[in-house]
Amino acid sequence: MNISLPESMAELKEFLRHLDQVLLSEAIEYMKKRYKAVLEDVDKAIAEHRSPNLKIEHRRGVWYQTCLGPVRVERRQYRDGKGQRRCPLDDVMGMDRHCHTTIKVEELALEMASFMPYRRSAEVLQKASAIDLPHQTIWRMVGKAADPYLAKEKQELKWFMETGEIPQGEGKEVSRLLVEADGVILSLQREKERRAEVKLGIAYEGWEKVGKDRHRTVNKTSFATVAGRDNFWSGLTLKLHKIYDLARVKDTIVGGDGARWIKEGARYVNGRFQLDRYHLNKELCFAFGRDSQAKGMVWQACERGEVEISLAIMADAMKKAKGEQSLRMARAYRYIQENGSGLGDYRMSLGEEGKTLRHTGAIEGNIDKLIVRRMKNQGMSWTLKGISRLLCVRFLILEKKLTEWVEKEKHPQTTKIVIPRRKLRRIVTRLSMQEPDAWIKAGIPALYGPHASRPWVRMLKSLSEISTL
Repeated sequence: MNISLPESMAELKEFLRHLDQVLLSEAIEYMKKRYKAVLEDVDKAIAEHRSPNLKIEHRRGVWYQTCLGPVRVERRQYRDGKGQRRCPLDDVMGMDRHCHTTIKVEELALEMASFMPYRRSAEVLQKASAIDLPHQTIWRMVGKAADPYLAKEKQELKWFMETGEIPQGEGKEVSRLLVEADGVILSLQREKERRAEVKLGIAYEGWEKVGKDRHRTVNKTSFATVAGRDNFWSGLTLKLHKIYDLARVKDTIVGGDGARWIKEGARYVNGRFQLDRYHLNKELCFAFGRDSQAKGMVWQACERGEVEISLAIMADAMKKAKGEQSLRMARAYRYIQENGSGLGDYRMSLGEEGKTLRHTGAIEGNIDKLIVRRMKNQGMSWTLKGISRLLCVRFLILEKKLTEWVEKEKHPQTTKIVIPRRKLRRIVTRLSMQEPDAWIKAGIPALYGPHASRPWVRMLKSLSEISTL
């Protein structure tokens, strides 16, 4: 084998910098040809073994958006006995009539869009792969994936709220369930209102230790909506009914920051309200500042659920406070007064068992991870429909249901296709028998383009001429 060596280190550096890009590009081009060949063979097999009521109308090339990039495939279009147009190859591939995108590309685009803005999602996909989709297409994909799921969810919720009929679920039995809720305000565009609150609820069975000072919730269930209080709590309750036998849950703790809609949620799940320790501590720190002794006294009284004692200590401290601090203490006083029903630490009523449990407060991190990081960046604004759609996709991903939904529910197969097993085996066998280095031996288009005289191209050309031993 004869390899032309670069004449200088500068030539070598240029060659190496471009080597991975060029080889990947040429490998992709080769794989596109194999992809096209397989699909066209399958389309031919469909034509040979199609149902008698399917009449071939014409054969037309169409661009499929794949993980390899756009691939033009020649496939047949039919008319069925009712005069309806059918494209069996599109059908078996799980593609919409007007969006010829593979399911895998759609999954990747949806996952990317759930974590970053649509325009940025398109840019990252293009840089990290051969997928080239406009950001408007990704936006439409989110809508097409979410709308059927949201419609189904809305119908189920309406039935549940009207009839009170509990759906058939897994019937899981647990002795305790912790439920937390919070809301975050998002800016709106093209809506009557300028802002909307996204309500998020989580339910979990407890905690498990995952590090020295780290814990995570066990079997967490999440639910979010921009709808009102009744729809939120009914939706969360419906979701929990599908998992648990709620009638057998002995103790349900509803944690939150003291907002009225959260406290009222306790009656939906037959639970008791627990004031979130994070928000209580925040209010006390804001009120007392550096006076840690007075703050500690109020905190201990709150932990024991001694509302009157807590208020008395606050009242005494307010007499001594001046100016701005007096106003801050007055706010904390009202906060304790309004949330007296959930002031005491729920664990104290459980004796020895309570010592193994933790405070509520997981909702804060979930609000940040599930909503704020994606939907509340500077300059972002939404329509109500846009919020619902994106939340739907994010939760499908969180619950590991996206693949199943896209493959089976969103793209159900409507055309019955039967191809003999031996025929399919021949197609796949012929594909696998091709030599892996055939694409190199055949020639690399990049070597004969406008950059053919460059040193790195000359080096690559010499590599392509190596004989395999």
